[in-house]
Amino acid sequence: MQPMAEQTSDQSVDTTRRALLGTLAGAGLAAPFLAGSRTSRAEPIVLRYTAHTPRSHGLYTHAFVPFAELVERETAGRLRLVAFTDQLMHDAVDGFKACVTGISDYTPGYVTYQPGSFDLLHATQLPFLFPTPQVASLVMEELYPKYFKDEYERMGVYLAHVDCTSPYNIISKSPIRRLEDLSNIKIRSTGGLVAEIFRELGASPVALATPEIYTALQRGVVDAVALSVSDMVSYRLQEIAPYYTRIDLNVLALHFCLSQRAFDSLPPDLKDQFYRLLRIRSQIAVQNYYSGAGDDRAYAALHDGGVEVIDLDEEEHARFRNAVAPLRERFIAQHEAAGRPAAECIAEMEALAVEYAPLTNAELNARVATQPVMGIIDL
Repeated sequence: MQPMAEQTSDQSVDTTRRALLGTLAGAGLAAPFLAGSRTSRAEPIVLRYTAHTPRSHGLYTHAFVPFAELVERETAGRLRLVAFTDQLMHDAVDGFKACVTGISDYTPGYVTYQPGSFDLLHATQLPFLFPTPQVASLVMEELYPKYFKDEYERMGVYLAHVDCTSPYNIISKSPIRRLEDLSNIKIRSTGGLVAEIFRELGASPVALATPEIYTALQRGVVDAVALSVSDMVSYRLQEIAPYYTRIDLNVLALHFCLSQRAFDSLPPDLKDQFYRLLRIRSQIAVQNYYSGAGDDRAYAALHDGGVEVIDLDEEEHARFRNAVAPLRERFIAQHEAAGRPAAECIAEMEALAVEYAPLTNAELNARVATQPVMGIIDL
């Protein structure tokens, strides 16, 4: 097991780090995170970050690395994140268990990998709900204390942050140009509501964890894969699937969890400081990896791999939207019958998505830094 390297030779990672820190410092946004002297020589507290993704994956290079550097810098070395990746500590589906049993302090705790354990949290996966992953992450964290906190914490963990992918699209071995082309196609998806989306579209969803995708597509276990474009390229799917269909179905919420024991044991001032730093973590991921330059890198890789990018015309896109429209009302009816405020929750998500859609990255960064959402963890 190898801990996170002190430095990386990857030039793009260094550029990301400098851009992030420069933006925060230049705008005065780092100030709320500072506590005490930057020359502290106390032995650092170490939190173990574990992940199923490899170190080559963008969520490591473009999100974890700059965030870990930011945490160490802004806490004056009092808190350090050490990474164990590539499923060294546990499988993709075992994040919650790893945090509860002490294997990990900080890890992906994806709702979609354990769909039966959650209720209203699945509302965030509804199709065509959010304009960008930046807005999606902000809205999900803002509404978390009101609607989602109880069901997430019953897993025995705290929520660290919510990253959101760029919209899910399809990479496939045969072209998907019309709705009918999905008929009986075996498509990799996560479970729960995401699988329901593809059943509505006529496909046959196959639930697979991301480390299994490449081999499954290569061997014909699935004919297509639904993922964000950045993740497709991180898993090198452009090597074996020549068609990419842009539908922009939905963003996927990637929840990361914290060990309650590890977080609660932090000194009170460091607990508050780390909490505030976590509020900007999702924007680091979505701005550096799931949009902007991250999207540009991914589409360049598709082009270099000879992948045909298929854009649906307006009429065909409307057919996809209409096909999945019943999911929203069915979801509301199901959860309202169980006494959950699904209609109110979804209406509030939709309203905030519209309100925050015009915000620039700089405005979003200022918001999460100077007006952090409180109550995600009770301090």
